Amino acid sequence: MNRILYHGSSNIIEKPIFGIGNHHNDYGLGFYCCANIELARQCASRTSGNGFVNKYHLRDDRLSILDLTSGDYNNVLVWIALLMKNRTITQNLQKQYKRELDYLFNNYLIDTKRYDVIIGYRADDAYFKFPESFIRSQITIDSLNKIYKAGDLGKQYVLMSQRAFNLIKFDGYELSDITDKEEYYKRKSQADKKYSELIEKSRYVKGERLIDLVSDHV
Repeated sequence: MNRILYHGSSNIIEKPIFGIGNHHNDYGLGFYCCANIELARQCASRTSGNGFVNKYHLRDDRLSILDLTSGDYNNVLVWIALLMKNRTITQNLQKQYKRELDYLFNNYLIDTKRYDVIIGYRADDAYFKFPESFIRSQITIDSLNKIYKAGDLGKQYVLMSQRAFNLIKFDGYELSDITDKEEYYKRKSQADKKYSELIEKSRYVKGERLIDLVSDHV
């Protein structure tokens, strides 16, 4: 299948380079793209208000793909385990909730090294508060699932292997501007509002939380 993908950046990237980037993104080191051009526009503009939306074609029929948005791995706990393993979290969270994190890693963490591409939801800064609150058992599994399934997060396609990098082809770029930055912060504001409402509601909602899973497992 020939996918059209976008990568929002402050630079034009004609040839993504394997092994370059941030190890602490959602799914580790890789080249992060999305199929939604509007999300790419927001990503490109969120800092300076101007940027580039790089467009690519990817032939993925010869690639090993891990799709976390469908099938057996479409599980919010699998997603949380990967986020907590890869993203930078505070030392306080690591120490205070070590038992909860160990439970997730031991039961839900997937070895992603054998895959060329990962398709998964994106937990950008606007939405990363939700997973952290789940680790603290401030929100229920059901509440987190509603956020996970709602589509607000958006899907991302992450190139993980040299083989995948060899098969992606640059197809030009578009400019993003200040209106895209405004859309990014509007989306962030909506996420903040949703987060506040969920935390307030969760105080009075009965339901299974991570601490319950851990306690049942002991």
